[in-house]
Amino acid sequence: MVNTKSIYFAFILLTASSLFWSGNFFTGKIASLYELTPFKLSFLRWSLAFLLLLPFTYKKIVDDFEKYKKNLPFILITSILGVTIFNSFTYLSLQTSMVINSSIMASITPLLIILFSWLIFKTQTYFMQFFGIILSIIGVLIIISKANFYNLINLNFTTGDLWMLAAVFSWGLYSVLLKKIDNTLSQLATLEVMIFFGLIFIFPFYILESLNNSFLPKDFNEVLMISYVAIFASITSFFAWNKGVSILGANKASLFLHLIPVFSSLWAIIFLEEKFSFFHLFGTAFIIFGIILSNKNKKIV
Repeated sequence: MVNTKSIYFAFILLTASSLFWSGNFFTGKIASLYELTPFKLSFLRWSLAFLLLLPFTYKKIVDDFEKYKKNLPFILITSILGVTIFNSFTYLSLQTSMVINSSIMASITPLLIILFSWLIFKTQTYFMQFFGIILSIIGVLIIISKANFYNLINLNFTTGDLWMLAAVFSWGLYSVLLKKIDNTLSQLATLEVMIFFGLIFIFPFYILESLNNSFLPKDFNEVLMISYVAIFASITSFFAWNKGVSILGANKASLFLHLIPVFSSLWAIIFLEEKFSFFHLFGTAFIIFGIILSNKNKKIV
């Protein structure tokens, strides 16, 4: 039985991980204002995270090398989806999209996981889960169209919102395909392997993007931003999240993910003077209602 102190500790850890992850959206937006380009931020972030994790993971990777070879196809796919695409597309989205938009849209990920699990693994799915997914997607459409029906008809969207939508779909698919990788492998070592392959696929875009900019951080502000997303939005959040999940369980822990758009919106409103508009509230209501319905256990007939 989990004691009260452990539960409180899990709450702190899970809240902290959501807080640090929300900072990833905020930092991505600040980076766009400082002209720290998306692929440069993504490449240098994961390069630093890779170097920091290497002393703790290399032995495990060497020991399980044969297992990693057997799992290579799905490791490559998940590396591209989770490391290369998701983070780079998130930073691309924040070049033109509001932090509030991007972070709210990311909250539909749990429902996309349900959808992809049903499509790929034929997992048992319920009517309310599908209904919840539809409502949440409507909520996203409300946000990216700014609740203007003519924007939907004329496909008049902010480019950044579309990048974020692609990023969210990528993360949902990544989360489901993780099940294809041998679960006896160390999670931390597997993350290190994924970072390695993810960096390979980011590298060409980083080179192309940096030809007209710079390959290394230009000043201390860029160093701070890269350090934050590498240390806090990557490694620290990972450890805090895993420990919190081990105490509370995945289902209860997943509720804390909904703190990410809350924290992100606060940073954006306070420091970037973004406005929380009616269409944000309307879209969020659909997303939240969809999430609630997705937890109803009525089978599809």
